[in-house]
Amino acid sequence: MHPLLLLTLLSASDPRLERGEKLLAARDCEGLQALFAAESPPASHPAAAARLLVRGASTCREQDTLLAFALTERALALAPDDADVRTAHAESLLSVAERTAAAQLLDNTLRAHPKDAVRAQFLRAQLAGEESESALVVRLASPLVDHPDYGGPARTLLARHQTALQSDAEAREALAREEHALAERAAQAASAPSPRAPRAHSEAWSTRGTLQSGGQRTFRTRNILAGFTYIFHATGSCKAPPQKGRKNRLAPPADLFGQDFRVRIGAQEPLHLKVGLEPERNTLSFHAAEDNPQIFLEDRTGPRPGAPHCTISDVAVRVP
Repeated sequence: MHPLLLLTLLSASDPRLERGEKLLAARDCEGLQALFAAESPPASHPAAAARLLVRGASTCREQDTLLAFALTERALALAPDDADVRTAHAESLLSVAERTAAAQLLDNTLRAHPKDAVRAQFLRAQLAGEESESALVVRLASPLVDHPDYGGPARTLLARHQTALQSDAEAREALAREEHALAERAAQAASAPSPRAPRAHSEAWSTRGTLQSGGQRTFRTRNILAGFTYIFHATGSCKAPPQKGRKNRLAPPADLFGQDFRVRIGAQEPLHLKVGLEPERNTLSFHAAEDNPQIFLEDRTGPRPGAPHCTISDVAVRVP
């Protein structure tokens, strides 16, 4: 039966439907809401009343989203199983930024009406697109590409998200390749023989070179392996400066205050070296962060008259 003929017959049996049509024609949505309010007498034809409220919501939504929401909410109470009414209320939910509730209502509608809820399907595809759920967009929009009303926008939506899916797939493949390569390198590193540990109590490296007061010197080492602990050895000895005019007299003791000799091993922080009128043996433990680190010796002592002359010698690296 034609919808207008059906409405005419229903209006004859329920005067409120006829009055509602007049209110809708006058764009009086508040009057339409009051006409079918929850406290009013039950509608003789609730489905027809619900569809009338939905039409009112569509008419008034641009001017008053909250009033349109109230109209579709009442329509849903009158016809909770009607696919068009459920879809209209989902639109009202979207208009008031209730996206999660709208998505749930549309999903429920599509499960209950898998073949005839076309607008609900398109709205859910749009919502999925806004949430970057490309796979869901493709699944929902693909069946709509030939629809007379939704085919054009469905094809546009589909094209955009098919491209996004392809980009995502390529990114996942690249990530998988990278993870596989990392796993292979880790496996190779695990299976590679570990470097032979240095022999305990052995000398790894030594030099005959010395460092004199006021100087600095860099040594290149050998046989030092990264990841192991070593002991740096050096002797610091000083002599008093010659005293003019004191050939036959007792020279005063040398003042060693302020002597500042340092050693830096690779990129590690400099370490202080002791010196004395009696040879001072330095033994400094360090953990090698690299193979064969350079050893840098320097005297940071400031110049002053009468300073002693000092030497750093017997430089060596040994295994504890």
